[in-house]
Amino acid sequence: MSDQVRFNDPNAERPHFSTKLIGNDNAIARHGIHGLYSLYSVGVDSDQLVKGENIIYLTQSFAEGPFMGVMYDYIRLESPPTATEPCA
Repeated sequence: MSDQVRFNDPNAERPHFSTKLIGNDNAIARHGIHGLYSLYSVGVDSDQLVKGENIIYLTQSFAEGPFMGVMYDYIRLESPPTATEPCA
C-alpha cells in the first residue's frame, strides 16, 4: 500500500506525491503504538494551489477494511518569505 497526496482535486489521475509501499505494521488497529515513524517533505508548486481555500487529500492507494488508512501526527505548511514580507 502507498499513501497518496493530492491538492484540491481528490480524483486527479496522478497524485502529487506517493510514498513507497508501506502499511504492514497494523498501527491503526493498535492505536499507533506499534507503527513505524516516517517523515515526508512534499514540495508544492504554486500552480497546485488556488487563491483562498485549498484542500489536501490524503488517501491509501489500496484499502479493504477499517484498519487500512492514513494516520499522521501533524501537517505543517511552510512558505519561504517573499520580498514583500517583512523579516522577523
